[in-house]
Amino acid sequence: MAVRIASTLSEHPLATHAVGECAGALLEAGGHAPDLVLLSVTPPLAGALEDILGATRALLAPGVEVAVTTDRILTAGREVTMTTALSMCAMWITDGLTLPTVQTPAGAPEPGAKAIRLSGCIDWEKPDDSELEQLRAATGTLILFGDPSLRSAAQILKSISEVAPSLRVMGGTTGSSRRPGTARLFLDGQMHTDGLIAALVSPLVPTHATLSQGCTAFGAPMLATRAERNVIYELDGRSALEVVQELLATVALDSRPAARDALRIGVAQTNEPDHDPIHYFGVLGADKAAKSIMVEEEVGLGATVQFALRDARSATEDLVAVLSTLPQAQACLAFTSSSRNLAYFGAPHHEASLISEALPAAAVWGLSCFDVFGSNTAGVQVLQHAAGLLTFPVPVRGDFGAI
Repeated sequence: MAVRIASTLSEHPLATHAVGECAGALLEAGGHAPDLVLLSVTPPLAGALEDILGATRALLAPGVEVAVTTDRILTAGREVTMTTALSMCAMWITDGLTLPTVQTPAGAPEPGAKAIRLSGCIDWEKPDDSELEQLRAATGTLILFGDPSLRSAAQILKSISEVAPSLRVMGGTTGSSRRPGTARLFLDGQMHTDGLIAALVSPLVPTHATLSQGCTAFGAPMLATRAERNVIYELDGRSALEVVQELLATVALDSRPAARDALRIGVAQTNEPDHDPIHYFGVLGADKAAKSIMVEEEVGLGATVQFALRDARSATEDLVAVLSTLPQAQACLAFTSSSRNLAYFGAPHHEASLISEALPAAAVWGLSCFDVFGSNTAGVQVLQHAAGLLTFPVPVRGDFGAI
C-alpha cells in the first residue's frame, strides 16, 4: 500500500488565511481528498477551531479529520509556543499496484483510515459490551488523543492492549488545561470535551513507534526484596533508603540537590533490564524511621528495579540515542510532554531540531501533551516527561508502489 504524507504550518494571525495557506500546501503536495488529516492549533486560534475545520473539510474533503488544541506545535526544525499557529498533516493512502494480495486481518480497517471515538466510560464488568469492541482484534496503528482530565487513561489503554494486542498506539492527552470540560477534541467535525478520539490507520501502512523517557540509568539493577504497594523497604536485602543515599553519594556534592530532584525509579518486565523496556516514574520521598522510599507506582515483591536520573541533559541524550536507531522516514509524528519545553531545555526548537537533524527527509507534525501514550513490548503505556515518535518509513520502490 502506498502512502504519501505531508505536513504544513501557518503562523498567520487570521484563521481564514492560515487555513488557506495550510490547505493550499497540502493540495499541492498530495491533492484532494486525503484519507486522514491531523490538525492542531495553539490557544489563540482555539475559538475559531470549528470554523477552521469546516473550511478544511470544504477545501480538502478528508476521509477522517482529527483536530486538537495544544500549547506547543512542532514542525521541521521549529517549535511554536502559545503564539498563533495552525499545523496540519495529511495522509493519502492508496492501493499499491505492485503490492501482493494481502488478506486483511479480522477487525482491521479497510485500506485508509477509520475514525474511532471512546467516551472513556468503559464498562469494566462487561468488557464485551463496551466501546472497545470496535477495536477488538484490530491491527495497524491507532493515533490517539485524550482529554487531559481523564483519570482512567491507563486502564483504557490496558484494555485496548487486551482486545487488540497487535495494535500499535501513539498519541497523548492534549488541551489547554487538566480541568474537566476544557478539552476540545474534534473528530469529523464533532466536538468532544471528554474521553478520547483516534484515527485507526490501515495495517498495510508500515509504522514504527518509539518512546524516549529521557532517563539515564544510575547504578546497577536490583531486586525489590521487601515492598508493599508503592513503598519499597528493601533492595537486594538492604535498606532501600540506604541504597538511595549511597547512589546519591556518588554524585558530585554541588550536584546532589539537582540529582535528588531528577531521581527516578523503573521496573523491568523481566530480570534482564538491559534487554527490556523499563517504565520510569518518580520517587516521592523517604521514611527515615522505616528506612523506606515511597514511589509513584506500585512495585511488586521480587521486581527488578533500576534507578535513573532525568534532566535536560539525559532527555537530550536519550532522544538522540532513540533517533539514531530509526531508519530514514518520510514522516514523523511527535508527541512530547508539556514539561519538555524551552524552560526545561534552555534552548528554542530543541526537540524539533533534533528530530529534523536525525530524519532530514521527514515531514514533521508534532505537539505537546500532558501525558504521552505509546506502545512498546511491555504494552501501551501512559508516560509523563516523555516523547513518543511515530515514524513512517521511506517507501521502497516495488514494496509499496508509486503514487
